[in-house]
Amino acid sequence: MSKQILASTKINQGENTNMKIRNLILVLSALALPLQAADVGTAYLNLPVAIAAGQTKLVGVFLARPVLLKGEVASDVISGATSFTAFGVNTFGSYSAVSEVGTAELAPASDNHYIVEFTSGPSTGLIKQVTAFSGSTATVIGSLPALTADTTFVLRLDHTLDSLFPGGAGLQSGSAVGVSDVISVLSSSGLLNRFFYQRNFGWRLESNRGATGLNRAHVRVTLGSGFAFKANLAKTINLVGEYRGARSQITLEGTSGTIVANPYPAAVTLAQSDLAKYLTKGANAAGADSLRFLEGGRYVSYHNNGSNFVKSTGGAVSDDKILGVGDAFLIVNKVRENIAFAPQVITK
Repeated sequence: MSKQILASTKINQGENTNMKIRNLILVLSALALPLQAADVGTAYLNLPVAIAAGQTKLVGVFLARPVLLKGEVASDVISGATSFTAFGVNTFGSYSAVSEVGTAELAPASDNHYIVEFTSGPSTGLIKQVTAFSGSTATVIGSLPALTADTTFVLRLDHTLDSLFPGGAGLQSGSAVGVSDVISVLSSSGLLNRFFYQRNFGWRLESNRGATGLNRAHVRVTLGSGFAFKANLAKTINLVGEYRGARSQITLEGTSGTIVANPYPAAVTLAQSDLAKYLTKGANAAGADSLRFLEGGRYVSYHNNGSNFVKSTGGAVSDDKILGVGDAFLIVNKVRENIAFAPQVITK
């Protein structure tokens, strides 16, 4: 059976979420996917995403880079803490996180962006970016939920422009953005910065090109988020990496906007995603989190009114709005909050 069957999995609108996810697991288990020897069931996928010439599409980053380390939290962590300590001596001694402070966010010096993903307990699937290591302690961006001792986690390198498209592989390169494929990444301040792979020079910011331009290869595109891709010519890009068979949890730290990926290797509706459990709801768009989808070259807003997902202009019920394979959307949230998708497998 081809791996690409996942990309064409159909949605039965009468199918409940548990049945949908169970069918997804059955499809995954039927595939002849390479596995890690130590992790029976770890699947590495290569999923195609087609983009028309001149089209801008929000693409989700949901396939992970390999696990570097597995560990357990050594002692209870209180909600609001910014660091945790792992079992062991100098557990993180081999790792050092690159700075993303100030201008370094758009031109990091190396690929050393790390994330931890918690893999047991109520925070299963939660991803946090690491800012620093010290011995067996990791400090993260934002704050942590309450964690109990023995909560398991994995450490990975996070994605960057160059990990997604190594050396610009598969991209149309040129002297400027007008003749190249363009990848736009949302900064921590909520601005979309446009990057391209410049022939003979490498990754560049649109306004800082050529020999004097800074290397942008290591700009972070964090797992669970996404990017806007504008294709110069029609093409198919490939999302490659480890499929994480657990739910996806994301902390929306700020309120300037976050790109959120569909975490499933199959299409899912907004209703099936279970996102409604976590969003700020409102009778009208002004009081609710805004979910913005690129449709026909413009952003169209949806929100949850407490009963249904609806289109924010006109109020059409939109519970069946589909998140396709490799899709993403922009969420502008009202307050700091954790959001999560329906579990993909049974979790501890």
